[in-house]
Amino acid sequence: MKTWKNIGLVIVSSIVLASCTLPTAGEHEQVKREIYLENKPLPDKTFIPMDVNVVSVGDSLTEGVGDSTGLGGYVPLLEVKLEENDLISDVSIMNYGKKGNRSDQLLKRMKEDNEIRMSLQSADSVIVTIGGNDVMQVFRSNFPSLTYDVFSTALVQYEEQLTNVFSIIRSLNPQASIVLLGIYNPFADIQEMSMIIEEWNTVSRKITSQWENTAFIEVEDIFRESDQNLLHTDYFHPNDRGYLLIANRIKEGMLPVLIDSQE
Repeated sequence: MKTWKNIGLVIVSSIVLASCTLPTAGEHEQVKREIYLENKPLPDKTFIPMDVNVVSVGDSLTEGVGDSTGLGGYVPLLEVKLEENDLISDVSIMNYGKKGNRSDQLLKRMKEDNEIRMSLQSADSVIVTIGGNDVMQVFRSNFPSLTYDVFSTALVQYEEQLTNVFSIIRSLNPQASIVLLGIYNPFADIQEMSMIIEEWNTVSRKITSQWENTAFIEVEDIFRESDQNLLHTDYFHPNDRGYLLIANRIKEGMLPVLIDSQE
């Protein structure tokens, strides 16, 4: 006669043996389905947050003249704003802005400065701010006897030099997105200057449209339409608020071409 102890031992043994039995045909099919799922392709690139290397080249707007923090104007603000996007994990921006640079001077630096050239080669995106000093050189050199022809001649030269700037960037880095910042009129009370600024921005738009993965960022309207003072005490460069609005505008125009260039 079996005791309760023996009965319990039989039950436990049955459970152990049951757990060691071979799987049924249906269970084999389930294992195969699990293996199949593991072999599915990886998600699209944009599904995985990416690290972004940005190179900023140009004039005092990139250097950040007028920024009370001395940290680089729109550059650190843009870095924070880009990292707020779910598609971006980390942003690194190299700042090669130089106060007073005209398009011919920027072009010379890009041809001769090996550090800039190496940074451009590894950039995911390049931001260019240039043109304001070209206009100001004409303005200062010919004031008060300014004529339309003087600006027209300078505009032809600017178009050629800006085209060469784009060519150098593309020759060093065919894949990077390029963002060109437009120029604005700090002399709101001089209507003729607004007309000249618009002509120069029109040329910049045309050049930008000739290259893939590029964007022209309009900022003239920010300063023209704002009811706030957006200029530094020098009445020429942006103040902190002006740089913040510029950073917002760059982010809006930069993200689509940056993402396209990474696909």
